[in-house]
Amino acid sequence: MLRADFAIRHAGRLLTMEARRDDPYGTILDGALAAFLGRVVWVGPDARFEANVALAGDAVDAGGCLVTPGLVDAHTHPVFAGSRADEFAERLSGVAYADQQGGERGIQRTVLATRAASEDDLVCLAVERAHRFLAHGTTTIEAKTGYGLDLEQERKLLRVLRRLAALTPLRVIPTFLGAHVVPRGVDRATYVRTIVEEMLPAFRHQARFCDVWCDAPAFTAAESRAILRRARELGYGLRMHAAQLGPGEGPSIGAELAAASVDHLEYATPAQVQALAAAGTTAVLCPGAALTVPGSPRPPLDALREYGVPVAIASDLNPGTCNSESLTFAMSAACVLWGMTPAETLIGATRGGARSLGLEGEAGRLGPGHAADCAIFDLEAPEEIPYHVGVNRVKTTVVGGRVVTPP
Repeated sequence: MLRADFAIRHAGRLLTMEARRDDPYGTILDGALAAFLGRVVWVGPDARFEANVALAGDAVDAGGCLVTPGLVDAHTHPVFAGSRADEFAERLSGVAYADQQGGERGIQRTVLATRAASEDDLVCLAVERAHRFLAHGTTTIEAKTGYGLDLEQERKLLRVLRRLAALTPLRVIPTFLGAHVVPRGVDRATYVRTIVEEMLPAFRHQARFCDVWCDAPAFTAAESRAILRRARELGYGLRMHAAQLGPGEGPSIGAELAAASVDHLEYATPAQVQALAAAGTTAVLCPGAALTVPGSPRPPLDALREYGVPVAIASDLNPGTCNSESLTFAMSAACVLWGMTPAETLIGATRGGARSLGLEGEAGRLGPGHAADCAIFDLEAPEEIPYHVGVNRVKTTVVGGRVVTPP
């Protein structure tokens, strides 16, 4: 008998996300799950629960609902102050996103507001966002800095992320994104040198990843290479924003440096996709941002499928192009905008996200040894998740064998 202190019983469908030839979800009908000290110790048909598990603790009755692993959001910007709703309205009236990035607008506007906010205020805002993530079934986020853009302000944002992880059940994977844009009034070469010589060494024990935005409004190919090479020398995992607003070398650089992920990829070429496949890099797609930047093309999904590139779906929570903590909405957008299948999007929001973050043995699946992170949806079938566009059907979220939303 396996000892357990938490269980979920009577799941109409329990999706382990351990793919089988005839089932990408690893479905257990009328399933059950047992956990001990926050880790899954057993999954199987509910009829076999008592024969295998000695439960001394709480059991959640799923009541025939759909149970999935906790969702893994592999691209978010959760620490910021201020609003850019007016820019959203402008884009819908025909203003290009790139034209909103000059002076004190766009990302620079968020930088000014975030710098002006106190650390405590930023923590409060981030905690509110964390609660919304959890309410929508997300239990793990990759969380970027990038709205400080100097040594002390970026240090402040990393402190906020540490406090966020301590104050909420959400698993927070910190990413240093000092290379978001060049801050207003600072010489480009000077800023790149500051990142390479000061920021990266200062934050190597505080952030798991380093990210660079390699696109026309942000950093050049040469600048991106210099930053990422130094980050790799210091032990960071590598991530990139690339080919979001136009074609460029970003995806090629990500493949060359074996980045953990290259994100967005709307303008990536089939040859670049093939290189990402050879490098083992995950493509993190952000359909919510594409939705609010009119004219964004469809990422090269046919090439991603052909070459077998692992794909993650992310919310890209940020104040400029996607102010949403709902990964299920991003799944719907990926299906409707791009023609992805419901199975592709759920794999991307679980296994794919975990893979991009180096959490394959921790998150994104439900099997013995994995974290007991689950989302219980008031639904019957997995394709119903993106079908309910913009409607939160999460009934209960569980993190580490503990209910964190009302059962």
